Amino acid sequence: MSGQLKSGQLKFRLLPFAFCLLLGIGFRITHLDQKIFWVDEVATVTRAVGYTKAEIVAQLTNGQIYSPADLLAYQQLTTDRAWSDTFTALRRSPEHAPLYFLLVRVWMQLFGSSIAAIRSLSVIFSLLVLPAVYAICHELFGEKAVAWTAVLLVAISPFFVAYAQEARPYSLWLLTIALSSWALLRAIRRNLPFSWGVYGGTLILSFYTSLLSLLVAIGHGLFVIATDRSQLKQIRRDYLLTVGFSLLAFSPWFWVIAQQQSTLAANTTWMRTSISPLSIVAIWLYSFAVLFFDVPVVATGWLALVQAMLAAAVLSIMGYALYRLFKTGRRTGLFIGTLILPIPLVLILLDLIFQGQASATPRYLIPSQFGALLAIAALNSPSSPSQRCKFLARQLENGTRFKILAFLIGLSLMSGWINLDRSPDYQKARNRYNPEVAAIINQADQPLLLAESAQTMDLLSLSHRLQPTVQIQILPIDRFPNAIWPHRNTFLFTPSEFLLTTLQQAGAFELTEIYQPQLLTSEDIHLSLWRIRTKP
Repeated sequence: MSGQLKSGQLKFRLLPFAFCLLLGIGFRITHLDQKIFWVDEVATVTRAVGYTKAEIVAQLTNGQIYSPADLLAYQQLTTDRAWSDTFTALRRSPEHAPLYFLLVRVWMQLFGSSIAAIRSLSVIFSLLVLPAVYAICHELFGEKAVAWTAVLLVAISPFFVAYAQEARPYSLWLLTIALSSWALLRAIRRNLPFSWGVYGGTLILSFYTSLLSLLVAIGHGLFVIATDRSQLKQIRRDYLLTVGFSLLAFSPWFWVIAQQQSTLAANTTWMRTSISPLSIVAIWLYSFAVLFFDVPVVATGWLALVQAMLAAAVLSIMGYALYRLFKTGRRTGLFIGTLILPIPLVLILLDLIFQGQASATPRYLIPSQFGALLAIAALNSPSSPSQRCKFLARQLENGTRFKILAFLIGLSLMSGWINLDRSPDYQKARNRYNPEVAAIINQADQPLLLAESAQTMDLLSLSHRLQPTVQIQILPIDRFPNAIWPHRNTFLFTPSEFLLTTLQQAGAFELTEIYQPQLLTSEDIHLSLWRIRTKP
């Protein structure tokens, strides 16, 4: 009878877990080819194919008329683009480590150049994250309940689902973070050459996935230094040797960065563009709330108040989970802290020095977000609390712990359902509005879309939404007056202030802004569409 009861309890727990896990997988694959293919994903594909941005701009900014198919051709892998072209394109973007982009090229050779095929690689990596999360939690906490809770939270997290559907390196980065962290804990426990070799291998993969992994490795080092063990001196030595070997293996890309410093500075100009401190703080908080609660942001009204309250509840739970973790387990709290803190602290310091916005980029905080999620999963640990938090622990034991996790799971599932056919507000940047812009152009009779060279990559993103009959012309500013035909549906795509001033001063044109999205803040980057006609 007792065995039957235990079996029944097990089924009761497994069924909702399996159901939620299947929903998480479903969220990742639903509408995979319909989400906006934004400019960063365009950059992924063009680099993998073997085009540099400068090469594309030079070829298209010549005054000729192009169709959307012509722009899509730059996002297709063909036999005339060799591996050497891919390596050249990657070297011209040294701010991005090359591993993911090389894997995308291999993936495109195997499965084609469709959006669904390209993004499916990120889906695969995001699914591989789940067993890696189980492994690190089992190593860190030693409790299956915590490990399975963490797997479930990662599986249905709307933030991690969003990046699982994007042709960018972030799912692979999360995978390498989880694997390298697990390998470090295992190497410390076993202290064998093979274990340290596994850690070194995962670290190399992480370095070649994201340059920010260097800061993750520094966090690992801080954990090693602070760990109180009888064999600490030997562990420190083995850690330093392993990291040193991993950095040596990564040195070819250090050489690329050293040779491309001017390109690196030019490609990261946006990081040194200042935004208000209040906006940065709001983005920091938002970056952690969206781990569980991600719905369309409403700026005003009662719904905005409800959203703010739910987000505040998520952040409060996260804060309490971290507090409880640090109080109940020095080692686990130390590890989570060294995973969370290095990247934000360094990015904030850089922002203070250069008056930039690097720290206000949610995807750069993935190690911190992952650490916060692990802390919340630890709420499902039956570990004995310390004396200082016995009262709170008793409240949790009285069912509050289950209610907290159920609340977060419910928010995650609701967010995943809402985001089935939309992209999150923090993702896709200005290209979030491609469908609305394309719809206006597609409805016009024989439309001509004019743009400056600075908008070339955005046009490659927009080309996925344009009808074949749309004509596109990319011009230098001094060619614009002669390119505007009378009695035709001619549009300007996100013109610069200088171009608008030039056309207005010419006095021969009527300019009308026909689309500008509703912005959440005045600093929100966006695309616009103008209609231009010659005056009668």
